[in-house]
Formats: sequence, C-alpha cells, structure tokens
Amino acid sequence: MIVKAFRFLNRLRELGYEEICISVNISVIQLLDPDFVNRLLEPAGNMHIDPDHVVIEITESVFASDFNHINSIIGKLKKSGFHIAIDDFGTGYSSLARQRELHVDCMKIDKYFIDKLDTDLDRSITSDIISVAHKLGHCTVAEGVEKETQLQYLKEHGCDKVQGFLISRPITEEDVVRFLENEEKMSWNAVLMGTR
Repeated sequence: MIVKAFRFLNRLRELGYEEICISVNISVIQLLDPDFVNRLLEPAGNMHIDPDHVVIEITESVFASDFNHINSIIGKLKKSGFHIAIDDFGTGYSSLARQRELHVDCMKIDKYFIDKLDTDLDRSITSDIISVAHKLGHCTVAEGVEKETQLQYLKEHGCDKVQGFLISRPITEEDVVRFLENEEKMSWNAVLMGTR
C-alpha cells in the first residue's frame, strides 16, 4: 500500500503537481513493527520521495497501546521529514493533557462532530477543537464534510482543510488526475478522501 501511494505521488509529480501531498493510513500493527520506520524510509529513498509531501495518518486510538513508545516512533518519522496526522480526532483516546506531547502536525476532526454542526453545542465543540489544535501548533482537517453550510462554518472558524463528499467521493487514481485538472482553480484547500 505504501509503495503504491509513493508510485502515485511520483506520477503526480511527473504530471506537474509537485506540491500535492498524499496521506497514507497506518495501522497500530504496522506502527508497532520494530522495522516499520526502515520499511517506510527504504522505498521512500529508492523512489526519490520527498517526505515533506507524505502525511502518515494514525488513528487516535493507537495511543491507547503504549503512548511513549508510539510517540517515539512518530518522532523518528517526523525527524525523517514526514508529516503526522491524528485521524478521527475527538472520539477515541482523547487526552488534551497529552496533545502537547505528541509529535504530530495535524488533527483530523472526526466526522461525528461535522455531522452535528447543526446544533449550537456541537458547533462550539468543533470550533474549540480547531482553536486548541492551532494553539498547539497543529493544522486541522475536517472529515466528512457533505454540506455547504458545514464548509462555510469551518471556513469561518479557521479550519485549515476539509475532506468529504462535498469535495469528492472516493475515486480511482485516474479520476484523481481528472479531478485535479478540473479543480485547479479551487480557492480553498481541499484534501481528497483517498483513492481506492
């Protein structure tokens, strides 16, 4: 899966999309493999991948396993130049006390909160997550954006990026290329939901 993602990133670069980043979901099993960092760095080096264009997504629940050990692995990945995102933030192993200690770049706000943007209470929670993330130096990505009203609220409250059906449903690599060709004029940053 990682090599496939790297191949696609190289293809995008060949097509002139040199600033595009890709995200790769990593499971706790992969992350806890003692050789995981080398298994990531070796193909990245062989394929001339710039780690600055790769986001490693880790689900929030992974930190329930062994926080310090997982965080040290993430620290190694960051030192190698990869960006780290906490996926599904807010519904798993949330500990605001530990967020400052995490070697991560981005918090992906779980779709649960985006779906609830119609209520005042959940609106304030979402805007608070964005605010806390920014105060900790993290960017924010809202997951599962499906309505213009959600997008507008997120823009007004400083969310950095969005992903969801409003932008695109999951699409093939060929469709990603067509999407990029058609959407080069988009004024707001968007994150694709991922290729299948």
